[in-house]
Amino acid sequence: MGAANTMRTTRERLPPETTSFIGRRRELADARRQMYSGRLLTLTGPAGVGKSRLALRLARKVRRAFADGVVLVSLSDVQDPSLLPQTVNAALGGRPGPGNPAEDLVSRIRDERMLIIFDDCDHVLNAVSGLARRLLTEHVEVRIVATSRQVLGVAGELVLPVAPLSLPAEAAASEHGYGDVFADALSLFTDRAASVVPGFVLDETNRDTIGRICRRLDGMPLAIELAAAQLRDCPLDDVLHRLDDRITLLTKGQRSSRDGVLEESIGWSFGLCAAREQLLWARVSCFVGGWDLDAVRAVCADDSLAVDEIAESLDVLVSKSIVVREFDESAGTDYFRMFDSIREYGLARLCAAHQEAVMRERHAAYFHSLAERYNREVFGPEQLEWVHHMIHLHANLRHVLERDLEMPGGAVTAAATAAKLWSFWFSGNALREGYQWLLSSLEQIPEPVAERADGLGVAAFLALHLEEAEVAGPMLREAREIADRYGETALSARVDGTIGMEAMLAGRLDEAAEVLERAATGHKATGDPFGYVSATILLACLGFYRGNSGGAEAAADSLRLCETYGATWTKCYALWVVSLHRWRGGGHREATLLIQQAIRLQQLARDMAGLGVYLEVLSWCATTTDQPQRAARLMGASNALRKANGGEMGDSVYFDDYDAVAMGWARQVLGEERFRSAHDEGAGWELSEMVSYALEDRSARPESGPEVASGDGGLTPREVETALLLSAGSNGAEIARRLHIAPQAAEVEADQVLVRLGFRDREEIVGWVRRRTS
Repeated sequence: MGAANTMRTTRERLPPETTSFIGRRRELADARRQMYSGRLLTLTGPAGVGKSRLALRLARKVRRAFADGVVLVSLSDVQDPSLLPQTVNAALGGRPGPGNPAEDLVSRIRDERMLIIFDDCDHVLNAVSGLARRLLTEHVEVRIVATSRQVLGVAGELVLPVAPLSLPAEAAASEHGYGDVFADALSLFTDRAASVVPGFVLDETNRDTIGRICRRLDGMPLAIELAAAQLRDCPLDDVLHRLDDRITLLTKGQRSSRDGVLEESIGWSFGLCAAREQLLWARVSCFVGGWDLDAVRAVCADDSLAVDEIAESLDVLVSKSIVVREFDESAGTDYFRMFDSIREYGLARLCAAHQEAVMRERHAAYFHSLAERYNREVFGPEQLEWVHHMIHLHANLRHVLERDLEMPGGAVTAAATAAKLWSFWFSGNALREGYQWLLSSLEQIPEPVAERADGLGVAAFLALHLEEAEVAGPMLREAREIADRYGETALSARVDGTIGMEAMLAGRLDEAAEVLERAATGHKATGDPFGYVSATILLACLGFYRGNSGGAEAAADSLRLCETYGATWTKCYALWVVSLHRWRGGGHREATLLIQQAIRLQQLARDMAGLGVYLEVLSWCATTTDQPQRAARLMGASNALRKANGGEMGDSVYFDDYDAVAMGWARQVLGEERFRSAHDEGAGWELSEMVSYALEDRSARPESGPEVASGDGGLTPREVETALLLSAGSNGAEIARRLHIAPQAAEVEADQVLVRLGFRDREEIVGWVRRRTS
């Protein structure tokens, strides 16, 4: 259960409801009853009827009943059934573990009480059915809700057909005026109309017209929302008349199916758009999943649709509910998406205009270029923003790689693109997927070209993190042969970096040192700071394993470069290796401060695997500062995190001895029962509790550091001394000299004092000290 609890916060990140939820009380009650009476519930119905929205509302209603979280798995962008296990693992919030992805998933959620929502299953129905069958068979506490146009066909499956929204009887609205009180379709139209026309209300003057619109659209929610959005451009009566004309023309007076009604209403909305809005609608349909304004401008603009017209036209499509805008607060950026049925209509228009091939080509060219730009710029001040941006665009990257592999000669491009994204696969919880793209590309490139060498090197790097070292070795030998043939320093350095990692993990330390030094030299010569820092971090690890001073120099060098370039995520790992050497050298307080700084930064990076190894070192620090209970708790939290994330860099046999010594001491001091209790307590914490405890937050769990007088604001004696020095105007170097610590550690100590006191700058400390001393 410990590994599960650590990821619960991530699992419960259900997408926000950007509009109000209307009606569906009976369906919600039926769904809750069926979900508790069975373990698999499938919500079925035509496109646009509201299956996904109902499933999300159901998840919010019942999530407290599931101790280990609620997981939403959106499948609308997954075209390859083999990617289903990786998609579910990513939704769980952890990195993929070694071996078969499906086996990893089954193992990861063992004994957990959780709800999994498979949303939009139609195009991977068989894969979802197989995975659901296995999860339900092997995990008695797992429940599943699926949305699909058809049933999964799994034993024990309960099915709830989702009907259109309730409609008023034709006579009720005109004769009684109260017969539509329970007509959810009218409520939905009125709510959405009010968002377009402020002050819009349902009353006696418009009740009949709204009722006729909703009946004409058969109560289909998406169709009603599209109709309501038209009020931005025309009066209510015109909406009805245009809708009548459109549907009568298309159906020739015969009643249409509900799927047909949706298609007709989408076509009607298309017809009401201006020419440039229609053109943009068709062109943005070539995107899948999420996309941003820069992508639209690059892909969709030409002589017939000017760049400076894109933003305005896109805003119109958003206002008409054709495009959905979602604001990412962490990135401060708008991302856009389309419902599948609306996107499919746009694609059909693109095909009819004979523009699909051209737009697909421009779409692919843009994302190939974006991958190159990402590779150049990711090691810099916008490192975290780049990773989060690529996560938003992931479905498009996947779509482009699929297209490359289908094109004659496209495998070389696919391999080059997938290799450039190596740090995205690593940091975006997509190790297994990136590995599979590279394997699929390499199968089609038998020739010993440079792209094959790069692809082999990155595939081996990912294989090592997936604990498939037996396949990494042959890949690296071939990559080395090709690199030697080309004689390119940059290519050789990239390959050497992974060869050095493989040698280090295999225990060939002398070979690892030689190859990693060569990699670092090559990266430095070719101006690749990311490659250089990656090599020096590994050299720092190697130096720690071997106990030599060169490792400390490499660690300091890697941290210096990360700070120079502002690469926040990589800086976390640099702080980690610096702290290892500080700890070994007896600077236990400095090591603690450095690791705590890494933990603060990793919260921005959302690198849960990294947090696992940071907590491990923090546990060692606790043993050397005589805090056995804290050491046991931190190690329990570390073990749970690394288990949830399938292992990670630093999860090495070389650390086993240090773990054994630290935990042996804690066990001896506490006794077996108290030690096991503390260890299990840490393993059972949720992520926020782990972070608070690691940072010695006074509101966190017990024994979060030495007790000090409350009059000192909850600071340790060392922190009080730092505060006094800061108030006297001392800089980092002076504080380091007075406290006998490294300048870097002094800066970290000063920052921590500010955080503890809740101050924004050092000047505020002067007033705080004066108040205390007076």
